[in-house]
Amino acid sequence: METATLKSRLPLYRDAIDWDAFSRRHPAPDVWFETIFKWPAERVREFQDESFRRLMASAWSNGFYQRLWGAAGIEPGDIRGLDDIVKLPTFTSDDIKADQELHPPFGEIMGVALGPGPAMPLKMQTSGGTTGLPRPTLYSPIDWELNGLTIARELYVQGGRPGDVMQIPSTCSLANFAWSYYKAAHDYLGILPLTTGSGVVTPSRRQLEIAEAYGANIWAAFPEYLTQLARVYREEFGRDVRDLKTKFLSSYLGPDLDGSLRAHLEALWGCPVYDNYGTHETGGAAFEGPEKDGLYLMEDNCFFEMLDVDTGAPVGLGETGNMTITLLHRQTPPIIRFNLRDLGRIVSDKVSPLGSSFRRMDKFLGRSDAMVKLRGTNVYPMACLSAVRSDPRTTSEWLCVVDRFERGGALRDEMTVRVEIRADAGACEGLAEILEKRLHADLGVKVAVELVAQGGLDQDANLGREGKPKRLLDRREIIIRA
Repeated sequence: METATLKSRLPLYRDAIDWDAFSRRHPAPDVWFETIFKWPAERVREFQDESFRRLMASAWSNGFYQRLWGAAGIEPGDIRGLDDIVKLPTFTSDDIKADQELHPPFGEIMGVALGPGPAMPLKMQTSGGTTGLPRPTLYSPIDWELNGLTIARELYVQGGRPGDVMQIPSTCSLANFAWSYYKAAHDYLGILPLTTGSGVVTPSRRQLEIAEAYGANIWAAFPEYLTQLARVYREEFGRDVRDLKTKFLSSYLGPDLDGSLRAHLEALWGCPVYDNYGTHETGGAAFEGPEKDGLYLMEDNCFFEMLDVDTGAPVGLGETGNMTITLLHRQTPPIIRFNLRDLGRIVSDKVSPLGSSFRRMDKFLGRSDAMVKLRGTNVYPMACLSAVRSDPRTTSEWLCVVDRFERGGALRDEMTVRVEIRADAGACEGLAEILEKRLHADLGVKVAVELVAQGGLDQDANLGREGKPKRLLDRREIIIRA
């Protein structure tokens, strides 16, 4: 019997997508760069509005949104287009967690249920889970393709081309980072991905040997590990990491407000460093181009709002607010007015040097939910970055520890910034006082500095492992009586 006469009844990935329709709406990186990326703002808005109306039509069948919107008195006829989006309530990751606890394991927001019968191919990724069980997110085939395609667009604008070799020192696990870069390189750019995994999977020395052997000329990694690789190359190979002749680094710089982290990495590696922004739920959402004058919002896939932290009202150009995102393409799960609780601001709505009308935002400015109020002053742990990295004797790692004291019946919160010192730093007399003065100037409030040995923050700050570093240890639930 000819195999062609038999049709599979399995949910094959290759059959789950209308590839011609997908390519028309979500073109390959080079086509997208010459078309959608350079559309005038009016056409981008029309595309967003049409995508939003389609999204809303399907989202009304989702139990999570039925409850969320119903509680706010919203009915289907109330939302006619993107101009009405401000009528919808926002939600946060706490709401997703509550939904998943009520409807385990994935929650109603995912819009799918696993079990026997007809199914679609699904991929599960999770949040970092540094506290508690990781938060799962499911991806339908289209959502999974866009998870790679959006990163491919970023890399293409930054200079990635067929024939390049990109090393990805992050593990293809339940975390999203490595998977998205792997798919971007392999599926959409003709770039050879070297999926070496984290330093736990492939030690730093072997990472560098692989890079030498196979000609890695692009790296996708977080700043902390890129710094470590440069140190290992110098100390164990006796060589300068600039000898690798890297084309560029694609990374996530965080709130590098004064540009010192970027400058440090570019000096170490001798190549451009491009900043990007994305989260567990969003995938690639914003990226820098060669001009490095703001991160382009992926406007055809995402609609970004910056909302006042206290009131939830939209803020103006150049004003800081909570980044709130609607993923215009996403069906599993639909993401509509998701308050990321990441602070950001739009820095430009003008046509860029690349000819794009996509709005550009400033770098990530920190977490609004990680803010600590000390003596009437709002302090964000990530604002310590510049001060900590201002002295070469530090490893550039730090952790803010907040304690609550009771003195004479009054409660007072105090912050100590633990700063790691390099093993070869030499004399450090007076360094704590120097850092305290710099932090006082940057934060607007006095904090104490505690110097710790290199490696002393590994556990509490989640350094050297998968996931982002932790910058805040909040111990205020235990009152210290002094």
